[in-house]
Amino acid sequence: MLIQPNHRRKPEFNERYYICRTIENYSTNFSIIVQYNRQISHNLLSNALYSLIKKNSWFVQNFFQIDQRNPATANGHNFEVRILEHVKFNDVVKFHQIDKFDEIIMESLNDHIFSMNNATLPLWKINVFEEMRPNGNQFISVSFDHSNYDGLSGVQFQKDLAKELLTAKDDLFYDVLFDYQRDFGNLPAKILPAVDNLTDLFDLGVLSSSSSILKKWVPFYDTICGFIWPSDPPIFDTDTPVTKNLQTKYKFLKLTSNQIGQISKYCRSHGITLTTYFDIICICALQETVFSVVKSSATHTSSLVAINGRRYYSDEIKNFLYGTLVCGAPIILPTIENKLEAMQIFHQEMTNDINTKKSFQSTGNLLKHANVWEYFQNKINKIGGRFTLTISNLGKISNSNDIFKFEQMYFVSNTGVVYNFVLNITTLPNGELTAVVGYIPEFEKYELNNKPIMNTFMEKFYDLLILTSS
Repeated sequence: MLIQPNHRRKPEFNERYYICRTIENYSTNFSIIVQYNRQISHNLLSNALYSLIKKNSWFVQNFFQIDQRNPATANGHNFEVRILEHVKFNDVVKFHQIDKFDEIIMESLNDHIFSMNNATLPLWKINVFEEMRPNGNQFISVSFDHSNYDGLSGVQFQKDLAKELLTAKDDLFYDVLFDYQRDFGNLPAKILPAVDNLTDLFDLGVLSSSSSILKKWVPFYDTICGFIWPSDPPIFDTDTPVTKNLQTKYKFLKLTSNQIGQISKYCRSHGITLTTYFDIICICALQETVFSVVKSSATHTSSLVAINGRRYYSDEIKNFLYGTLVCGAPIILPTIENKLEAMQIFHQEMTNDINTKKSFQSTGNLLKHANVWEYFQNKINKIGGRFTLTISNLGKISNSNDIFKFEQMYFVSNTGVVYNFVLNITTLPNGELTAVVGYIPEFEKYELNNKPIMNTFMEKFYDLLILTSS
């Protein structure tokens, strides 16, 4: 089937970065998993998805290699974004009977790597898990490739799906959710643009632009800068070289609305955010458990804080523009001895990064000028180079209607070749918070006081979250 030229376009710099991550197996996916307050059938889900796709062509795109050049040599410029030929329900939705929803299910979701160069598969996939016990729960998991979606996009997908479930019929099954010829009239006249170009978010400042040019053309520029602006101090790491082992282990904890109310009160009284609080408490728990066993000569940790780029723009973009509009702000701290002092420093650095958009500009600098394939390849088989922790707080999630409501939500993502630990946080409309911790499998082999060290860490993490705010 021939897809018309107006339904194709070149990928932009951020998209090429994620193309590399996917096709070269540097990362897998992320998932937003919800339990609704009512069960959803095959028919109802197919109707809702059919309507969802009909309203937004972003859900029927993929990336395709258009010539025989090595993507590494072409730096991903030999790909295009294209509308799909068709999408079948059974290709994107799977129902599973399980004993219990737990961390093992999360691990199974992490194994999926999305296929590019496939005209019938989008960059999202749904798994429905149904517990077989009496009155067992049903969980709707939507996994996403990061090239087209970020965490908030994943939540919005679930919210938009809930809207469609509200009006969907249960008496008809849509086997074909999308067909390019059949649904041509629903498509935009031109394929949707990359979000990279809809804002100035990643535009370089004068200093960043000059630095990129100087690095390329002035001998020893990096060495000179090293004397003026010293490099970061040594960061915690294990002594295991980085590989493409994308397996990630998971644990999670829940806090009640009353517990979160107490923590929020503490945060407000000290002028810090919930994200700051959770990051510092997580690092402290690691110091008291994992770091006491996994010895490192480094005295600093590095956190990468996910910043939502939609915050800077109009309501049209805030509510809601799909795509990847997130960036990581790196914050490096020495060993924490005073929690509140560390929180205040962390909050100040994070706020400064948000106000200046420094990390977005640095990311634009890297992705527009560097060869992404070389960037990732340089990480492999080397010791170090992983952030200690990345934290993503999606905030308090509202329901999109009063009929299909969220009762549980989990945000699960992959450590890839970039992180030792991942901390993802979501808060339900009722105030209950869920924190999912992902970590590289290496930490499974350690014990503390004859207990698996990650079990001890989670106990300490929970205790510190409650006790620090008391």
